[in-house]
Amino acid sequence: MGRTLVTLRRIASERLPSAFRERFRERFCETEGRERAFTRAARMASIRSAVAVRRGGGEGASVTYAGVLDGGTLNLQVRLPSRAGHAPVRAVRLVAGRGRRRWRGDLDLDGDLAGGAIRLSEDGGPLSRLGTGLWRTRIELTLADGSGLEVPLLGPVANVLPAGPTVAASLCPRTGTVYTVDAGLTGHVTISASRPAPQAHVTGVIADWDRVVVEGRFGGTVRTAGAEVLMRRLEGRLEGRGGREVCHRLPVTTDGALFRFEVPGGSLAGAETTWVFEFVSPWTGTLKVGRFLDDFRHPHRVVHHERRPLATSERSLLYVRPGYSPAGRLQLSCSHSEELP
Repeated sequence: MGRTLVTLRRIASERLPSAFRERFRERFCETEGRERAFTRAARMASIRSAVAVRRGGGEGASVTYAGVLDGGTLNLQVRLPSRAGHAPVRAVRLVAGRGRRRWRGDLDLDGDLAGGAIRLSEDGGPLSRLGTGLWRTRIELTLADGSGLEVPLLGPVANVLPAGPTVAASLCPRTGTVYTVDAGLTGHVTISASRPAPQAHVTGVIADWDRVVVEGRFGGTVRTAGAEVLMRRLEGRLEGRGGREVCHRLPVTTDGALFRFEVPGGSLAGAETTWVFEFVSPWTGTLKVGRFLDDFRHPHRVVHHERRPLATSERSLLYVRPGYSPAGRLQLSCSHSEELP
C-alpha cells in the first residue's frame, strides 16, 4: 500500500492537469490520520486514467457542461486541450466505450470549445442498440494533417437544474431508460444507462357521451399477458388517505408498448366521487396509471381536461372531469348527477 500511495502522489503532482490533480489529491492523498478506503479497483482506475492523460498529450478535455435534460438527449460542451499537437483541430467526436463496444457522436467545433446534442435512445440511438451499462467517454480529435488523437473527458460534472414548469427528466420518455452523466473517483466522465421500474403512462383521455377512453404507453419492460385495469374509488380528498376498495375490473387492450381501456358510464352510476386506476399483470405486478414520463414539474397544474356530461343510464347524467394528482396519477372526478325527464 505504501509504494502504491507514493506512486499515486507522484502521478498527481507531475502528470495530471491542474483541475484533475486537485480532485485527486483531495480524494486520495490528503487523508493523513484517517483510515483510507482505497480499493484495488480504484487504484488501478487512477493509474489507467493518469496513463491515458499522458498518452493524450499530457492533458484531457474538461467538461464545461454535461447533462441529459429531456431524458434521452445528451447535451455536452467541453474545452479541448490547449496542446493537442502542432496541427489545428479539424473535427471532434465523442467516443463512449464499454468493453469492446464503441459508439461515436459528432460534436460542433468553436475555437477551443466543442459541443452538441446527441440523441441516445430514440429512433434506434446508439445506447438503445448497444444496451445498458456504464460507458466510459473520450474525445476523438481529427487534426488538419490527417492524424488522429484521443484524450480522456474529465469532470467534475456539476449541473444546475432548470427552473420553471419543467424539470430535468429522470428517464427517457420513449424507452424508459435512465441516463446519468457523472465523474467517478478518478474524474473520468461516464454515462450510465439503466432500466427503471415499469411505467403505465397516459397519453390521452377522451370523455365520450357514454364512456371514458384512456390511452397510453408503457415505459420499461412490461409483460401484458392476462393483464387488466383495476378501477378504485379514492376515499378522502388526498391521495393515499382513507381506505380504498376495488370497485371494477376493466379489460385492457395492448399493442406492443401501447395500451387502451374504457370506463363505461354505467360503472359510474350514482357515484359522486374520485376514481383512480391501476394496471395489473400476473407477470409485472401492479402499476399506477398516470403521467410519469413527462418532464412537467407539476402535472396536475399543467395538464387540464374539461368537465363533460356522461350518460350513466338512459335517464341519468353524471359530470366527469379527468385530472391528475400532484404525483401524476390519473384521477377521474365525478360530480353533480342529474335525472333526465
